Amino acid sequence: MIYRIAIFGLTGLVLGALTALFLVFGPTGWGGTKIGPWQINTLIGSSDADAMTRAVVARRGLLALNQNEAIYFSADFDDDDRRFNAECTYRLTFTDPPQAGWWSLTLYAEDEFLAQNGEGLHSMTADDFMHRDEDPVTAIISPRPVDGPGLRISSAQAGAFNLTLRLYRPDPAVITAPETTHMPSIERMSCGGAS
Repeated sequence: MIYRIAIFGLTGLVLGALTALFLVFGPTGWGGTKIGPWQINTLIGSSDADAMTRAVVARRGLLALNQNEAIYFSADFDDDDRRFNAECTYRLTFTDPPQAGWWSLTLYAEDEFLAQNGEGLHSMTADDFMHRDEDPVTAIISPRPVDGPGLRISSAQAGAFNLTLRLYRPDPAVITAPETTHMPSIERMSCGGAS
């Protein structure tokens, strides 16, 4: 009898520890709504957030604001569901500006910190797009500079990176029905010199 209790107790401790490790070090895109390659968990920044969501927020260091102040979309894959690769070149196309008072797009390296790319090109904001003449507006994510003018984020030394799009003072419809939000497409143009 005592052995059974000890075995069940030990099993519970091991399963609890493994679950905690999974929540802290496991995948960051836990739950939520998908819009193309983008994912949003509407519990982030909400008082209704469960323990799993809070663990992801703590792990990512989001310092999540209240949803009326900011919401967060994340992408780990391109439009064809291929994991981002720092050696590839991607084109983001914004057919419509994000539905928010202001926004920012940031590339995080595989270690979930800003990439040590030596260029300081980690993000772009609504201000960068404000005076662009092109329609739709595009931006490039690549490990090396590309020919021609345009907006670019460097993926150098980023590994299997992640993109986070933050919408500040989002339109209420984005909070209540995120699946209707116009999100930028993410097209892989080439990879390691090959198309």
